[in-house]
Amino acid sequence: MNWRRITGMALLIASMVSVGFGMTRAIEPAAAWLVAIWLAAPLLLGALSLLFPPAPAGVTQSVRNLTLAMVTGFVIIAIQLLRQQFVHADALERYVYVDEQNGQTTSNLRPVLEALRVQRGVIVDRRETPLVTSQVAAGVVTRTYPVGARYDGRAFGALLGYFTPRFGQSGLEASYGDYLDGTRDRLKQVQDTMLGRPRRGDDLHLTIDAALQDAAYRILGDRRGAVVVIEPRTGAIRALVSAPGFDPAILAYDPAADDAIERARIDGYWNALNSEAAAQPLLNRALQGSYPPGSIFKTITAVSALEHADVARLDAIECPEQLVVEAGAPPVVNAVPDLASRTGSPADLERIYAFSCNTAFAELALRLGADRLGDTAARFGIVAPTQAGGSPLADLPGTASLLYGEDGALTRAPMLADTGFGQGQLLVTPLQMALMAATIANDGVPVRPYLVERITRPDGTVIRQHAPEALPRATSSIVARRMRDLMRATVAYGFGGAADAVPGIAVGGKSGTAEYACPTADVPTRVCTHAWFIAIAPVAQPRYAVAVIIEDGGEGSSAGARAAGQVLAAAFALPDDER
Repeated sequence: MNWRRITGMALLIASMVSVGFGMTRAIEPAAAWLVAIWLAAPLLLGALSLLFPPAPAGVTQSVRNLTLAMVTGFVIIAIQLLRQQFVHADALERYVYVDEQNGQTTSNLRPVLEALRVQRGVIVDRRETPLVTSQVAAGVVTRTYPVGARYDGRAFGALLGYFTPRFGQSGLEASYGDYLDGTRDRLKQVQDTMLGRPRRGDDLHLTIDAALQDAAYRILGDRRGAVVVIEPRTGAIRALVSAPGFDPAILAYDPAADDAIERARIDGYWNALNSEAAAQPLLNRALQGSYPPGSIFKTITAVSALEHADVARLDAIECPEQLVVEAGAPPVVNAVPDLASRTGSPADLERIYAFSCNTAFAELALRLGADRLGDTAARFGIVAPTQAGGSPLADLPGTASLLYGEDGALTRAPMLADTGFGQGQLLVTPLQMALMAATIANDGVPVRPYLVERITRPDGTVIRQHAPEALPRATSSIVARRMRDLMRATVAYGFGGAADAVPGIAVGGKSGTAEYACPTADVPTRVCTHAWFIAIAPVAQPRYAVAVIIEDGGEGSSAGARAAGQVLAAAFALPDDER
């Protein structure tokens, strides 16, 4: 047995394992990589010493050892170059070092300078209205926003994002950056470089309707909140609004202007945006805002009750003034007194939904149990923390909607009861609530939402076309149609009447008044409310599903319903609407 060769191979494998481990580490901190490479060097030298044949005649052992040391050095240098040029090339190119002592930053300016010389692709809405373009002057590119000349540019900030060498990218500018700057197609990029051709990025064609986006933003006005409008059958998002917004044009760098003045202007606006702690204009509330849903979650409880009618005992529903769930726990109470006079006694599912009876839905949740209610919620995208996988929208980063935050929460009867009418530990996003409404509108089948309809080259060649993607069925078509009846009843004679704002169109919906703790020094037990409303229209064959939230907006049946009705009116007023 050749122990020399076996030992040499073992040392070689050990050096490769050390290098492989180091390659998988992040670029910072660098200590792990340095340890790995310094450990690999002597292991590799030892392996070569054992595996290479002895020095031939006329060559001294010292010359052989020097040669092996040089070979080892060249291999280590090659490995380092491999790490920098290929494995972590993108991360190193964009790496920013922050001095912890003085806060000064040092970054690689090359990608910034290159970005100012690339004509990024344009972004247009569903009607080919230009939202973002690029202008070239003296070989330098300026990002421009023609949408601001026609609409309020702040309505598009969270959606489009900003593009600035000072603070990077966000929104679609970031998530589709490799298409917009032409680096997605590596072969074409190499060809352009070799032939000296100017690089031109690909164009994004969005599902968004700029007129509806602007209208929804204006409907929110100076209130904090979000609006999402989806076509249920395709998943196309027609409006995705977060308010307050920001104007990306102000953050765009103008290379033709004085650098110091530009830096001061952009820094001033950036600092102003980040100083507004409550407003948070850089937060995309539609995707990243997590809120208690309030009574719109009764939609999930109602679906679960229809699916398990025998357990829910829908023929034995009451709407008492309060419901004592457990001795010592606060009772469940209704937001409106004497609801039983409206729901009747015994009540039915339609009336307790239309008049939003908390006590009845708390009782339904207790009858259903945590497993049944949780299963229904999960099919509509409201999941346990262990199941959370982020936003259903692939185009932009978002937050998952959670059924609870604390493990075992729904095993406690009071928490299960509170969850049944939309409180408890529930946290949902406006996008997920729009999808919930869209799923009911689409006969129980959710469709993956999307923002980018297609991507084209500068010559118009389509390189990516979206195809609607149906997700696993959330509930039966029978249950979905029954839920549409309940939503129509809520608007027709229940607490959602303010949403009935489109003449000739039957609107269905559900209001929600979500409570959350907002203590002050004077009132430590202070409770505030967000106003929610989800809507679909027309009820028989819905074309739109809408979710609206107004932070600290009071009653969902008033502020939320009015806003949702106005958004639907704007949607049906679009030029190509077919009723």
